[in-house]
Amino acid sequence: MSRFLDRFTARIAAGVSGSMTGQVQLWDGHRMKVRGLTFMDADNYLRGIEGLSPADMWKAQPHLRTVVDFLARQMSQLSLHVYERDADGNAHRVRTGPIADRFRVANSEQTFAELLGVLVTEWGLYDDAAVFVLDDDSLRVFPTAWVHPDGAYFAPKRYKVETPEGRTLTFAGDRVIRFQGCTPGDPSHGTSRVDTLRLVLEEQFAAMVFRKQTWKRGGRFGGYLWRPREAPRWVDDDRSRFWRMWDAFTGNRGDKAGATPLLEDGMEFRPTGFSARENEWAEATKLSLQTCAQVYHVNPTMIGLLDNANFANVREFRRMLYTDTLGPLITLIEDRLTAFLLPLLGAPAGTYVEFNTEAKLRGSFEEQAKVLSASVGGPWLLRNEARALFNRAPLPGGDELIVPLNVVLGGQASPVDGGAATGSKGIESLTSVQDVVDRFVERQTRVVRSKRASGGSWWDRARWVKELRRDLLDVGLSDGEATVLADRVNDQAFARFVAEAGSADRWEVSA
Repeated sequence: MSRFLDRFTARIAAGVSGSMTGQVQLWDGHRMKVRGLTFMDADNYLRGIEGLSPADMWKAQPHLRTVVDFLARQMSQLSLHVYERDADGNAHRVRTGPIADRFRVANSEQTFAELLGVLVTEWGLYDDAAVFVLDDDSLRVFPTAWVHPDGAYFAPKRYKVETPEGRTLTFAGDRVIRFQGCTPGDPSHGTSRVDTLRLVLEEQFAAMVFRKQTWKRGGRFGGYLWRPREAPRWVDDDRSRFWRMWDAFTGNRGDKAGATPLLEDGMEFRPTGFSARENEWAEATKLSLQTCAQVYHVNPTMIGLLDNANFANVREFRRMLYTDTLGPLITLIEDRLTAFLLPLLGAPAGTYVEFNTEAKLRGSFEEQAKVLSASVGGPWLLRNEARALFNRAPLPGGDELIVPLNVVLGGQASPVDGGAATGSKGIESLTSVQDVVDRFVERQTRVVRSKRASGGSWWDRARWVKELRRDLLDVGLSDGEATVLADRVNDQAFARFVAEAGSADRWEVSA
């Protein structure tokens, strides 16, 4: 046994790879036959990595798979909409028909979202992928390693698809929508980003193998046993007995594993530690993941590197995902599908496809409400619509849109705008105008309710418009502004009083 191990170890130390066969004699008298024992040094491991295809690297390297899967998943969840422009240039979404159906179900086995995920994965690994249009106009993405263009560099006349079973499919060049990257000096194919990352991935692989070997062989307690020279000499039975005891305390299946072993003959356990290269592997792992993310133009925070993450920058990184990161890929897919796939499917002129990125870029409800209010220049939700959100019954008059006075006349973009109001002649402050209106409404309400309770005529519009107009002129409004605001305030007040009374009887309009 020792001679066999000596030969085996010597060949590994010499950097020789290969296999050994033969028989070894074990110390307990039993014989074991060794067949085809293969050994490989670290260089051979790396040479094996160098020969892996991008797909095999995706299987073996977690950081590469993390980034590529992230891109594919983000793209596949984007809805692809079909639009058609009319003669006036207005776009209308196409929701029914064979074209819209094809962008929901790609073939008999896949939805279009699933097909898109496969397409982005192949493109991410090979920088070269293609959508094949079958005879029934269904869509299919074959593995890039199966596809072989045949013909000119820029417009192959045909594509051959060779399956592992030996079957060959041939497609005309105009039935293939190819998404090909750039290789300077060779326009026939793209250059895989995996080739760019290969050195980093090889280094990470070698470090993983080295750490595994270190942890596997370094001892559970990270130390060694020391026995003094003056201790009694051990015979084979003593040595075997001790190692059986030690294995019972430290072995994976020992019946005393985890307990404190009892040493003898003055023996000591002397702890040792691994160097930073073996123990502090976290930084190297982060660097590998970060490098993969950089090559694919993905912000590392989006794939789990949260060292400098906070709520504000993560929200902005999320917005950047669909602009800076996925934006070029989105444009590439939209343009090629519009230019080449839609005509193959028989789509009329003016038809195009577009990803619904707007849905992913929407903010929270509060942010959307603020933006919409500023965009339309006033409130955009009816009172009964708001009540319906909380399962409340509608109210009479709740289907009218209320416009606050600071928006009607104050010159502000929306009721939530905190800026100073401005009129044609200028207003000293919005607060003074609002105070005038509030005091007027309070006084008017007392008078009208008192008259209505007495049973007499309770509404005199001319009076109220005149009084409010005079008060508004005193705070700096122009004649036209004061008139418009006084009319609007009294129209709203009259509607409110009628709703309170349940009837418009016994009211009059003064001349």
